[in-house]
Amino acid sequence: MGFAWPEIVELRHTLLKALREFFFSRGYLEVETPYLLRTAPPDLNIEPLAVYIGERGPYFLHTSPEVSMKKLLPARARIFQICKVFRAEPPTPQHATEFTMLEWYSEGDYSDGIEETMELLEFVSERLDLGRGPLFRRPFPILDVEELIVEECGLDPFLLDEIALRAEMQRRGLLRREAEDAPWNDLFFILLFSATERRMVGQKPYFLLDWPLSISSMAKRKGQGKVERFEVYMEGLEIANGYTELLDPVEQRERFIRENKERKRLGRRTFEIDEEFLSVLGQAQGPFAGVSLGVDRLLMCLIGAKDIREVLPPGSFFPT
Repeated sequence: MGFAWPEIVELRHTLLKALREFFFSRGYLEVETPYLLRTAPPDLNIEPLAVYIGERGPYFLHTSPEVSMKKLLPARARIFQICKVFRAEPPTPQHATEFTMLEWYSEGDYSDGIEETMELLEFVSERLDLGRGPLFRRPFPILDVEELIVEECGLDPFLLDEIALRAEMQRRGLLRREAEDAPWNDLFFILLFSATERRMVGQKPYFLLDWPLSISSMAKRKGQGKVERFEVYMEGLEIANGYTELLDPVEQRERFIRENKERKRLGRRTFEIDEEFLSVLGQAQGPFAGVSLGVDRLLMCLIGAKDIREVLPPGSFFPT
């Protein structure tokens, strides 16, 4: 199913309008937050774009509006934002350096975020009416990440440290040569991709629950080594993720420090801790659930596109 540029412009308009209608009907406040920040969260899996103003810098374009939006939570609980975000990752058919993100926060935990995400998917698919509506109607498959990997790959990464996990993956033929020195998080994702490739749950979006703590530094802890987090996939493509928000500034500081140490060990840039964020975090009276959704990827799934360039606005920068 191919669409010309004028049709894509119309579809993006209809999708953005539907997203706003969904949240306005539920009493959400649309907000704007800065794109340019003095520092960035030390996430092990995301690299921000650095910006210099003359000789001053580096400053950073936000990789998501998460930190800035959480600063608003003590004053307003139900908020959403649709904005451009930027990540210093090589462009692929599934990823652009600049892309459009929807992010929202509300009272509740990640189970509430899951329910609202399901309702949102149904709502926008009905509004666009592109012939794939039945794929976006409940029930959606819900899978536990640990159980999925154990069932499909035969080993449990949550029980193994980096050295033991690497050795076990090598023994089972699950480790590519170029990943032999990969850190634990990368090894985990290799297993996850292998597991999801083996079990594509029809063509419907499916939800994966309860992720490793090391992958979600701002999510609430769930037991030992896990957090209350979910991700939404469709046809192998991640389209959304969310979690119960960590509201403890002491634990959040410890996680940021730990991630900066790991980034330094891996030879990556480290980041100054945002003290304003930690101060405001302790004032938020939760629980809160936060969800982010890739608008371009959602449109890809709604029309059956295989390359993100098919749905980006005309003139979008796509480095080669």
